[in-house]
Amino acid sequence: MFITISLWLMAGAQGLAQTVTAHRLNDFGLITVPSAEGETLTLRLAGIELPRNGTPGHGLAMQFIDTELEARPVTLLSGPEERLDRFGNLIGDLDLGGHTLAALLVREGYAMAYSWPDTREAAARLLPLEAEARQAGRGLWGAGVFEIRTPEPNTLALYLETVQIVEGRVISIGDTQDRLYLNFGFDYRTDFTVSIEQGDTARFEEAGLDLRALEGRIVRVRGWVQAINGPSISVDHPERIEVLTP
Repeated sequence: MFITISLWLMAGAQGLAQTVTAHRLNDFGLITVPSAEGETLTLRLAGIELPRNGTPGHGLAMQFIDTELEARPVTLLSGPEERLDRFGNLIGDLDLGGHTLAALLVREGYAMAYSWPDTREAAARLLPLEAEARQAGRGLWGAGVFEIRTPEPNTLALYLETVQIVEGRVISIGDTQDRLYLNFGFDYRTDFTVSIEQGDTARFEEAGLDLRALEGRIVRVRGWVQAINGPSISVDHPERIEVLTP
């Protein structure tokens, strides 16, 4: 679907206004825009997780992107320095005139706030909008596609190899030479766990989050659910963990 829009392209400290054609590239939610030099840029929206292709809600999220791009001019926001992900996509956002596309997707319930090490600040800013959408039952929250899951292992087994948000009480902390574990049950071989590589714990300490002090506290963690003993999520930066009780 091709859309003609007015796009402000950022070139260093200078902005160049021109009318260009932009569109959603594919079912991963990537967006293409031409650069001021006539090249094609592929943009990955920072700080969000869209429903993956073939999963519930995917079509609605893609339709929302198409509708918002069609409705108004946009401004490309790529930060003070252009950053690329490992696939060569520009990491940034589109200003739709007072709101960014990522913020609208989260606020209306078609994406979750989700951080990678290179989009930590963007995701943190979107968490309040996600809470607003969840409480209001907007979009995929109201449809039951997005949910806060419990750490019950048999339930989480239904969502292996997907991104989920899990909330529960940390029963114990496990320490090995390579990893630190947050255990959400009494049997680490079957219950839900969160794992952090020991080399990544400094990031949490820098953010003021003492992982070993989380025992007994209720936390909310988001990430890719894998089968490692029981269901498990691996995290490597603090924005993936919300501490809900003191």
